[in-house]
Amino acid sequence: MMNYEKNIKELESILQKLSDDKLPLDDSLKLYASGIEIARSSLQELNKFKGKMEILDKQLKELEIECEND
Repeated sequence: MMNYEKNIKELESILQKLSDDKLPLDDSLKLYASGIEIARSSLQELNKFKGKMEILDKQLKELEIECEND
């Protein structure tokens, strides 16, 4: 999850830069594109994390069933 946290900080930085009225349009577009890529990467990481959590949850439920049957 460290990449996710790093990405969030980077997105916050990009948003702050984009809020500057004096930023040239070309630079704004580059920052916006970078933000989209970072957001996409973060979403992929969250989906992987969610998948791992679902696997662990399933394993926990199976363990609970085993314990009930013992």
